[in-house]
Amino acid sequence: MTSPRRGRPMSALLLTTTLALTAALALTAGCASGSAGTAGTAAAPQPTASLAPMAPPPIGDVPRLSRVDDRALPIEAYLLSGEQFRQYDAAQGVLVTRCVRRFGLDYAAPAPTAPGETQTTHRYDPVEISDVSVNGYHSPDPNRGKKSGAAPSLSPDVTTVLGAGLGPDGRAAPGTAVEFRGEKLPSGGCIADAQRQLTARGGTGRDADLATGINYEGFERSRQDPRVVAVFQDWSRCMTERGYSYGTPADALKDPRWGATATPSAEEIATATADVECKARVNVVGVWFTVESAYEQELIRLQQSGLTAAKAGNDAMLEVARSVTAAGV
Repeated sequence: MTSPRRGRPMSALLLTTTLALTAALALTAGCASGSAGTAGTAAAPQPTASLAPMAPPPIGDVPRLSRVDDRALPIEAYLLSGEQFRQYDAAQGVLVTRCVRRFGLDYAAPAPTAPGETQTTHRYDPVEISDVSVNGYHSPDPNRGKKSGAAPSLSPDVTTVLGAGLGPDGRAAPGTAVEFRGEKLPSGGCIADAQRQLTARGGTGRDADLATGINYEGFERSRQDPRVVAVFQDWSRCMTERGYSYGTPADALKDPRWGATATPSAEEIATATADVECKARVNVVGVWFTVESAYEQELIRLQQSGLTAAKAGNDAMLEVARSVTAAGV
C-alpha cells in the first residue's frame, strides 16, 4: 500500500445516522465523500511536513515473511483494536437508545460489528496470490456474495433527536437542533451526549493523535530506510526479469492504468501476480515489517509518557463502556 491501512470504520449507529442526515444537513453544511478504487487508494492521513532526520535503528535478524496479518506492530499497543471499537460502539448504542426513548420515540441503535482487519492486514499489499489472481490491484468487493439491502430508514423526529455527534474538536456539529417538541435537547443531540458520557474519564472515542502519528511516521520512515530501499531494488530487478519496469512496489500499485477500469484487466492481474511472487522471492515483507517495527519502537521510546497517558485514557473510556453495556437499555 502507499500508506497504512488504519482508519476507524464508521460505527453502525453513525453510519445509519449519517445516511439519514445527508439530505437534512445538505442545506447547512458541506458533505465529504470518498470513492472506491484500487487497493492503494484507501483514505488515510498523509504527512504534511518533511520528517526530521533519524538514524536507522538496528533490526537484528530478519524473518522470511510473505504476510504479516497474524503479527502486530509495536504501536498497536496504543491504538484501539477492532474489538475495543466494538465495545465503545455497543455502549454508545445503549446510551443513545436510552436518550432517544426519553423523548417518547421508538428507537433501537443498530448492533455494532467488530472490524476483522488489523494494522497489518493490508499494510504491504498485495501479498496474496489468491487475492491478485482475481482482483489484481483492485480492492476486493466487500459485498460479493451478500444480499443487497437498504440501510434502515429513520423518521425525521428520530433524526432530529439523534443529532450529528461531536466533531474531532469535541464540539457539537453546527446546525443541529437544540430542542424537540418544546424539550431541550443535549448539545449535539443524543449521539453527542453519549460520546461525552463515555469519554468523561478519558479517551476520545478514536485513536489518540499521538499514536496515529507514530503509525504513519513509522511507515513513512521505513519506506525511506536504506535496507527497505535495497530490498525494493531487489524486487525491481526481479520484476524486470519478468518483463515489468517499476522502481518500487508502490509504482506498480499506483500504475494509472489500473485505476482506469472498474475491474482488473488480464495485464493487471499478471503484473500483480509477478509483484507478489517477487516480494516473496526477495523477502520484501519480512524486511519491511522488521524495519518499520524498529522505527516504531524508537518513536514510542521518544513519546512514551504521552502514549502511556493516551492508553490510560482509552482504558478508562472502555471501563465506562463496559459498565454501560452491562447495565443495558
